[in-house]
Amino acid sequence: MSAAPIRIGYCLSLTGPLAGNSRSARLAHDIWREDTNRRGGLLGRPVELVCHDDHGDASLVPGLYKRLMDDDKVDLVIGGYGTNTVLPAMPLIIERQRFFVGLMGLGVNNALTYPNYFAMIPTGPDPNAALTEGFFALAAQQKPRPATVALVSADAEFSRNPILGAKANTDKYDFSIVHEATYPLTTTDFKPVLDAVAKSGCDLLFLCSYLQDSIDLVRAIHAHRFRPKMVGAGMIGPQNTA
Repeated sequence: MSAAPIRIGYCLSLTGPLAGNSRSARLAHDIWREDTNRRGGLLGRPVELVCHDDHGDASLVPGLYKRLMDDDKVDLVIGGYGTNTVLPAMPLIIERQRFFVGLMGLGVNNALTYPNYFAMIPTGPDPNAALTEGFFALAAQQKPRPATVALVSADAEFSRNPILGAKANTDKYDFSIVHEATYPLTTTDFKPVLDAVAKSGCDLLFLCSYLQDSIDLVRAIHAHRFRPKMVGAGMIGPQNTA
């Protein structure tokens, strides 16, 4: 392949609290690039990936995409991994009228309705509710039937839409929310979080978490005296290769 490469630019949270997911995503991207180039590239041109680290800081994302387009001169920009990276890029993408693929960004385009955005996530036309409905549908089948739920989520862009979906599903399946709280992504001690949940006496504990906080939450729940009937839902990351 002697033609100039097709340069694809994006950013990932390769360091910081979301690094586990992003490192796995980058590995998948690199495998795809190698396989694609081995087969002759795209349109007869080799593929080159240009990736910048946003450190898990959403405020850095717009500047990194501006750098990709203006300085790195990439041919195509795509989203990083998840809502925290995809959503902050959208205003600039819309301003520049660029085509944009969002990887695992939940409900990113619901309000923006940008026609050149493509969502790469298997959650259908109502992603907020779809991501969380299974938890509540299963809980509604339990006997005796649970009645109350606590909603606990990371203070991150990703969590906001699943929490909206969870609230819609609590109404749909006739559960009462007795406690709602968020925690910083930097949290390492979850005992105070679970102490507050325990005071609510909830039957169900709905969690919306990322990789490291998912791990820390599971460990904290094992160690805590409180035992809800069901725990889980939007825990992103434990399936991760990291």
